[in-house]
Parts: sequence; C-alpha cells; structure tokens
Amino acid sequence: MFQEILSQEDIKKIHQTSVRILSDVGVEFPSQEALAAFQRHDIKTDGSRVYITEDQLWKALKMAPAHFTLHGRNPERSVTIGEGGPVFAPGYGAPFLIDADGNKRVPTVDDYRDLVRLAHALPNQDVSGHLLAEPGDVPPEKAPLHMVYAHIVHSDKPFLGSVDSELGVGHTLALARILFGESMDERAVTMGVVSSLTPLGYSREMIHAILRYAQEGQALLIANLAMAGSTAPVTLAGLLAMQSAELLAGIVLAQTVRPGTPVIYGTTSTNIDMRTGSLAIGSPELAQVNAVHMQLARFYGLPSRGSGALTDANYPNAQAGLESMMGMLTTVNSGADFVLHAAGILSSYLAFSYEKFVLDDEICGRVRWFHRPLVVDTDTLAYESIARVGPGGHFLMEDQTLERCRTEFWTPEVSDRTGLDEWTGAGKPDSVARARDRWQQLVAAHQDPPLDRATARQLEAFVEEQAG
Repeated sequence: MFQEILSQEDIKKIHQTSVRILSDVGVEFPSQEALAAFQRHDIKTDGSRVYITEDQLWKALKMAPAHFTLHGRNPERSVTIGEGGPVFAPGYGAPFLIDADGNKRVPTVDDYRDLVRLAHALPNQDVSGHLLAEPGDVPPEKAPLHMVYAHIVHSDKPFLGSVDSELGVGHTLALARILFGESMDERAVTMGVVSSLTPLGYSREMIHAILRYAQEGQALLIANLAMAGSTAPVTLAGLLAMQSAELLAGIVLAQTVRPGTPVIYGTTSTNIDMRTGSLAIGSPELAQVNAVHMQLARFYGLPSRGSGALTDANYPNAQAGLESMMGMLTTVNSGADFVLHAAGILSSYLAFSYEKFVLDDEICGRVRWFHRPLVVDTDTLAYESIARVGPGGHFLMEDQTLERCRTEFWTPEVSDRTGLDEWTGAGKPDSVARARDRWQQLVAAHQDPPLDRATARQLEAFVEEQAG
C-alpha cells in the first residue's frame, strides 16, 4: 500500500478545480499545428488559448496507456514504467559541476561522456538519462547531438532525448532511427522530458517536442516546475490544481496527435523560500507535492513521475544527505513509477556532482531494498534453527546463515561500516572521498557495450556530418 496523505474526496476537489481551469481559464498553446490538432477533436480554441471540457479530458486519458516499456538497445535493460516499482534516472539539466573539493566549473563534452559511463555502471540507475549536465565547450544548438550520441555509444540502457529545440528533437529521433530501425515504429525507444511554461502555458519548443515525439510514437514525460508563492499559488492545493491542469492539457495534445502515445504525468514542483525568493527543492513541501501528485496519477490512471534525491545544499554534506533521502523515500513510498533526478543534483538543480551521483545511487539501492517483500513462511520463521541453538547460543554456523549470508542483507558500496579504529587508521576518509574513489574506479574500468560495426559507422557519420 502506498503512502497517501489526502482523502479521495480531497483528490476529487483538486481534480474538479483543474477541470474548471481547463474549461474556463484555458491553457496557452502558441502553435498553429497544435491548435489544429485540438480543433480536429472539437476542442475549443480562442486565439492561442485552448479550453478542454471534462468529457474531452477523460476521452483523451482513456487513450493513454497505463504502463509502457521503454526499450534499451540491450533488450535486457528495457524497463516497464507504470507496472509497479520505481524506474530511476539521473539528474537533469544542471549547468555546472561541483568537484570533490567544492569547486564549481562548466562541464565539457568529456565530462558528459564520463557521466554517461558512470550512469551505465551504477547498479540502480535504470535509465542513463539525458542532459546530465550542460557541456559548455560546444555550441548550444549542437550539444544535444553529442549528448544523445554519448548515451547510445557508452551505454546500452534506455536513454532520454532532447526537447530543447527543433534541431535537438530532430537529432534525437534521427539517431534513434539509425539505432533501432523500423522497430522504432512499434515501440518507445526514447522519451522526451517536456516542461509546461507555468502558469498555464507551453513554449513553442515544448509544443514542437510533444508533436514530434507523439508523431513518432515515442514516449513523453510531461511535467513542470511550479513554484508556490511565485509562479503558482502560495498554497500547495492551489499549486497542485493549476499544475495538473497544465499537465493534462499537454497529455491531451499528445493523444490528439497519436492516440496511445505513452505519457508520464510528472511533477518537480515545490515552494520558494519566502525569505530569499530562492527555489527550495530540499523542502518538506516538495515531498508533500510529490505524495499528492502520485495520488492524482492513480486517479487518472496514468504512469507518474516524481522527484528523487534533491537538495538545496551546495556540496554532498549532511544537509544534502538528509534532504535527498527524505525526497527519495517519500517519492518512492508514494508510488512513483519514474523518478527523474534520482542521483547527482546539488544546489537547487544548478550543479551536478560525480560524488553525489555515487552517493545517491546508494540511496536508490537502500530505498529499493526497503521495498522488497518481507517473506514470512516456514523457512524464514526459522523455528527449527531457533530450537536447535536454544538459549545462550549463536547462529553464525547455522546452515541457514551460511546459505543466506551473501544474499539476505543489503550491502553498501560507499557507506562505511568498518568501525572507529579502522576508519581512524585509514586516515578518517569521509563519504565524499569514498565516493570519489568509487566513481573514478568505475569510469576507468568502463568498456562500451558492443555495437555492430555497420550501425556504429552510420551513427558516427551522422554525428560528424551534423556537427561539422
């Protein structure tokens, strides 16, 4: 059973307010192609504003799949979203890197490639992501080309695509077509992360992404970053009602373009700090928004996206740990199907950290292990073993202990359990130092997953032509 903090009556009140917003206030779609798609389904438009009735909303939602598979080039890496259990993907969109010494710098394409290699190696990142950090050593319009190519070459996990421009969308879909061929027509092999322009609008770039991904039958994660007290009402209930109206409008557009387009109903919304006006992503309010959002997703029968290991801290310190764990645990306990920003983010989305990437992946592992079913049966109740050992004994040499000692418990890769004396003797390394050692070892040991030569040559030729 998932954590639910609102009653079904309260969820219906939020829904009813969202419907009033959709039908009476409307959402801006400044695109003739989008407006024409709405009009073909008898949805009212006035200028660039779109008005959706409740009946039209439910008709569109019934077209959207309750779950779908995002395919990797290695079929064993493919993930199903919306069918139980969270799918984890790394942080998204950070313009800076923070190193282990707390220094800020602009990422390079080489940094990006190493981050993808690390995403491939870390055991709890199910999707290698996209826009892990923004490379500053290539022209912005060409950066998505290099980023998508890195995901294809350095990992065989599913990857996300670019939505930032028509060129980025085109490069993503062209590279995916080279990699997957005609099979792309029948299955989702990439996903675009679309953000509404809150309050109550979509930019031309995001509308273009919805249209093109839907036309190609590719998945869409439609979300927003509404800020309570700034771009959204100061009350979380008001934020949720407005946010939901925006997201549902985008989902309706996708279904008018291609019924059955895989979509995720997403959030990353939170409050601002009223003392400073700054975004607060490590706040308990963000956790509350996530929890209610997952309830709304179940109400609509849609796969959900929540935020993961988020923090306002500028370094992987204690604040980063406590905020990231609270955000992640609440999101997963509330039933999120897809968790973006599952690892790596610092400084309210402004920075990415190799070390935090590793530490957060361990948080993902802890939370995933916590959700494993606790089996209670004759074997696990261990009565025979208890009776045999009796008072005053120990279980170290019991057959059951020997059989299960390597599999029964979760084992950390970074967290320190050596004890005070060993820790002191080793020079008192902190978690950041251990995480730095781990990511450097993983990147050094990386080998690109095999890719057939003909496809590799086609991909390389396309990138060279487009980057020239």
